[in-house]
Parts: sequence; structure tokens; C-alpha cells
Amino acid sequence: MARLVLCTLALLAASGLADPIKKVPHKVADPEFVQHQVDVWHLFYHVHEPIHNPELQVIVNTWDLEKNIDHCTNVTAVKLYAELIEKDLLLPRSVPFSVLEYSHRFEAKVLYNVLYSAKDFSTLYKTAVYLRNKVNEGLFVYTLSVVLLHRPDTQGIVVPPIFEVFPSYFHNAEIMTTAQRVNTHDKRMIEHYPSTYVWDDNVVIRWNSTTWPYFYDDVLNYFTHDVNLNAFYYNLHLLYPSWLGNEATPLVKDRRGELFWFYHKQILARYYMERLSNGLGEIPELGLDVVQQGYVPDITYHNGVQFPVRPNHFSLDQPEFVQAITKIVDYEHRVREAIDKGYALNHLGEHINLRTPEAIDVLGRIVEANVDSPNPYYYKDFISIWKTVLGNTVGHRHQYHNGLVPLVVPSVLEHYQTALRDPAFYMIYKRVLGLFTSWQKYLPAYKHEELALPSVVIKSVEVDKLVTYFEHTYVNVTNHLHMNKHESKEVVDDVSVLVQRPQLNHKVFTVRVNVKSDVAKTVAVKFFLAPKYDSKGYEIPLHVNTENFYMLDYFLYELPVGECVIKRESTENLFTIKGWSSAYEVYEKAYNAMHGKGQFVIDQTHRMDGFPDHLVLPKGRVGGMPFVLLVHISEYHPAKVPYGSNFDPAVSLGLGSGARVLSDERFGFPLDRPLYQWQVDDVSNIYLQDVYITHKPVPEVVVPHVA
Repeated sequence: MARLVLCTLALLAASGLADPIKKVPHKVADPEFVQHQVDVWHLFYHVHEPIHNPELQVIVNTWDLEKNIDHCTNVTAVKLYAELIEKDLLLPRSVPFSVLEYSHRFEAKVLYNVLYSAKDFSTLYKTAVYLRNKVNEGLFVYTLSVVLLHRPDTQGIVVPPIFEVFPSYFHNAEIMTTAQRVNTHDKRMIEHYPSTYVWDDNVVIRWNSTTWPYFYDDVLNYFTHDVNLNAFYYNLHLLYPSWLGNEATPLVKDRRGELFWFYHKQILARYYMERLSNGLGEIPELGLDVVQQGYVPDITYHNGVQFPVRPNHFSLDQPEFVQAITKIVDYEHRVREAIDKGYALNHLGEHINLRTPEAIDVLGRIVEANVDSPNPYYYKDFISIWKTVLGNTVGHRHQYHNGLVPLVVPSVLEHYQTALRDPAFYMIYKRVLGLFTSWQKYLPAYKHEELALPSVVIKSVEVDKLVTYFEHTYVNVTNHLHMNKHESKEVVDDVSVLVQRPQLNHKVFTVRVNVKSDVAKTVAVKFFLAPKYDSKGYEIPLHVNTENFYMLDYFLYELPVGECVIKRESTENLFTIKGWSSAYEVYEKAYNAMHGKGQFVIDQTHRMDGFPDHLVLPKGRVGGMPFVLLVHISEYHPAKVPYGSNFDPAVSLGLGSGARVLSDERFGFPLDRPLYQWQVDDVSNIYLQDVYITHKPVPEVVVPHVA
């Protein structure tokens, strides 16, 4: 029997963010780590309110930034932040925070440098406790999360999922209002709220989106509003913030520009398949005239402020948009010019070649306009301007705190944790990915020897019946609820409130690849999925469909000589996760371990970059919907920097190490550029198999607007 070699792969790093030999081992936390995990939990607990814990209140009242400046390496950042506090120039609490807003991002960067430069965990923790009551809660949570994910001494610490820290970004206003009522009345008035019931010691609110059935795209709410999908996208920007990099944090080693392209390609491919599954048309093109589809958010900010609305038939030809549209056209033109000329300009005016496959990483950094761009002052951020315009937030930018700090009302597009909710997000990134498509056309088509593996023949591919269905999932929203006098005194929640939501899932399935090999060797195996027909019912040619292929799985396999069957179950797909552990469960385990009741195990099974397993397959249709499964077996070429060579995979994601990838292949190879049918007809190691995805309705799970 051939030996199956598994690799733990983050969804958006097709070359494998993985241990190539075995599953990442678990590690039992020592008492110090457990204490740190408990301490971190307190920083996120009811973050909208002042700190109630008496022990932490002592730190708040006694700690001082400047008196402890010797405990930080970045003295400049500490002095600057202390000055911002003294002059009351911090973003106020209880107002919306957006990292896309320049002044908000500036404060976040300074705070990051303060916390990251703490010489030890004790200084980090005390500084964070001291600042928690002073700093805007959205800015605090975002910045602290980035710090915890990047500091060497906080690797492995579980950051609470964003949908538990700020539930109001994920559940509609009706649900959050009901939750506040339950919090006030406890369980006494449950019978008066038809949407609630008691389960164990929790009050459960049934999710209901029928209050806002304004736009046809509501049929996709189960996907675009999925809490885990939105948290996944938010997490990616915690791992690779556009403002973080350079020499201090060398994220460029992880091919961040290429990664930017690949994860957006993946997300758009999944969204497109979901549109087709529900009978919707192509993703609309984004032009400079009218956006036909509007968006009315069903969520509100914690302080009660409504999110901006974009009406249907939204005209971009308005006086207040002239300046923004002019910038978009100008900035996009600079990128297109670089693509057409074959080179980009760095900050010294020197040419950077864009006519190589590796240049996709440079192009990705340019398009994202991150700090690792070769010239961020010339290739500027047009994506954020698109979000401001299509989010209809231009008219919400005329108020300032102390005359300097903008008080804005960002749209859902301007928060990473809500951006996927708006169909305009996919229009924007369809336009963005078009830039990469233009660049790919200048690359030569793959040669036969680049695609072929002559010693390997895929004889057939068999796939179990692919079935999807809806099920209930439960999300804790207690952290959103204000504590009463007893709760704040005891620092404990008297009532636990959950929201019951429908989510798409799939039955476990197995893919069997029948292979014949002339030699024994280690190979890389990839599965890709794409729709077979477009929205008009026409079969999509392979070279056109290239941009629609979604990478399902990637793993290594030891091929023996002769014939064998590569058997891969969907449960073995280690780039996906079942979901993030509830912060309350993590705290309970850590607290018990701290008091000698069991062990606290550190592992990466709930890592921040894991894609939700329940969304691996598109919904399909009740009668079955045809898709194309592409299986590719290639020679395994180890990465130049061995995986995990300079970090501990048991506790760390290895951000900025350059040792996160398994091989030197381009992400998504061989579908990282147009692949024509004539290229694969005589290639024995690429196999195209038609598959059907059947959706099975579950009567007891009601999903509004979905047939």
C-alpha cells in the first residue's frame, strides 16, 4: 500500500503551508503558557465595557506608559502614543473603526509598535490592560490580534474569533435587539419571544433574515453572510496586514503578493459557483457609470448607528464622486501601464521585470498597495477608494474628534469582517483580478514538458456522490451584551445567548485516482473544481474556465512502481477546519488546566488561516448540477527553504519565515495561467472528470429565499 503523506495547507497557499511528512504534532502547554492564554481572554472579554476585574483595575490605575518606557524597545512609538493620549487625539471609544481610514490606521500602527516592542509578555499584558479603557475597542481588538499573531512569545495563543468578540458585525439588528432583551429579562420572558428557546443553560435565538428581503441576492446570504467565511477573510488580513512588513516583519518572504492574488481568485471562484447553483447570472462587470445592484445592510454598529446603504441603479456620475473616480482611473492606469510595458518602477525609478512567472508576487504587492510594494507612493491603493465609493460613505466624512481625528461611518465593504456580505465586493475583485489576467497574457503558454510527468498515467478518477445540505450552527453572542451590576461585580455572565443559524455543509466524500507509475517517487496531487456550464447554459472552454477553478485539496503521495489507487477522503483535507473553538471553551480549558484539572493542548487544528470545511463544496442543485474535477499529479520539488526550518509548526504559523510553503511551484499551478484543451489532451498526468453536486433539502432547517 502506498504511503499517504499529508500536508497541512492553508487554503490560499496552493504550494502547501504544511508539514510534508506528518501531521503537525500537538503540544501540551506549560503553566506559563496557560496563564498567558487566560490573561489574553480577559483583554477581549466584554471589550465594549470598562474593565471590571479588580486585579486588572489595579493595573489600569497604577501602570504608566512613559514610566515603563525602558521595558519597550521602540521608545519613539511609546512617546508618540503617550502624546496622543495626553492631547486627546485617540479615536474615541464607541465609534466605528476602519483600518482603511488613514488616521485610524496610523493610530493602529503606533499602538502595534508599542505592544510589539514590549520586551516581555508581562510588559505587553500590563500595557494592553492599561490601554484597554482608553483605546477605541475596534482598534484595540484589531491591533492586539495582529500583535498576538506576530510576536514570537505569543505564538500558539488562541485569539478569540471575531464573530464572538463583535457579534453585531455578523447578526442582524433584530437578533441583537432580541439578545439585549434576553440579557435584561434572563429566561423569564422567553415565551414572549417567539424566536427564542432554552437549550441546556443557554437561550437560543433563531436566525431570521426575512425582515430585509429587499434584493434578489439574498438567495446567497447563506454563503456571503456565513460567519466563518467572513471571519476567515478577516483573519487573512490579521496575518498579512497591508501596512505591516519591510525588514522588521519580512512577510514578503511568504510570497504575500502572490498570496493576495490567489486567495481572491479562490473566493471569487467559490462565489461564482454559488451564483450558478442558485440560477443567478455572471458576476456583473464594474464600470464607471451605474452599479445596478444595491445593498441594504441588515446589521448595525454596536452604538446603534446604521451602516450606509447603496440603492439600486447607483450612479457613479455624481459630483461628490468625481475626485474619487479620477484617482481610481489614474491609479489603475499606472498598474496597466506597468503590465503593458513589462516593467514596474521602484522608488528609485529603476525597472523591475514583470515578464517572468515570479513577477506575480511583485504585481500582487503593487495591486494591494502594501508596504512591500516596490513603489507604494506611485502605485497607490485604488481598491479602498472603490470600497468607499460603492459603500456610499463619501457623505459620511465631515465630522472630526478634536478637529483632527475623522469620525466616519464605514460601509460593510470597509471592514474585512463584513466585506464579503456586499455583492459589490465581488464586482470590485473581478475587476482587480482582470489586471492579473491581462498580465498572464504576456506569459507564454505552459510547454508540454512543464505540464507532463511521463512516468505517471492517470487511468481513471472515481468520486463518491457529492451531496450538500443545510444544518444548524450556533454562535455565541454573549460578549456583545452589557453586564448588569451582579455580573460586573462577579465578572461572570449570568445568561448565555446563542444564535441558531443555517449553514451549508456536505456529506463526507472520497476521491479515488487510479494511477500507473513506471518509477517510485514522491508526487504532489491537486484537486480543482469548476463549473461545467455558464449562466446561459453554454459549456465553458477550459482556457476560459481556468479563472473559475477552485483548488479543493493538495497533498503529497509516495507512488509505488506499477498500479495503485490514491484514495483521498474529504476529512483528510487539512487546509480546512471544522470551525474555530469558542473563546468560552478555550478559556474554560485553560482555566481548568491552570487549576490542575486536565491539560491545555496547543495545536493548529483551529489555526487562523483555515478555510471553513462546510463551504468546500458549492450548493449545487436538487436534481444535480454538473461540475468539472481536474486532477493534477506533478513532480514534487521541495521549497528552497525547508518547511518549518525556523519555527515550531506545533504552535506557530511561521509568518514571515519564508518556510511556510512546501514546494517551489506557483500557487494554483497549472491553473495559474490560461490552460488550453490542446495542452492537456496528450498529458497523462492531468485528468478531467465530470461530477455532479446534488443538494438535499432538510425540511426542519429553514433558509429564507433559497429554493
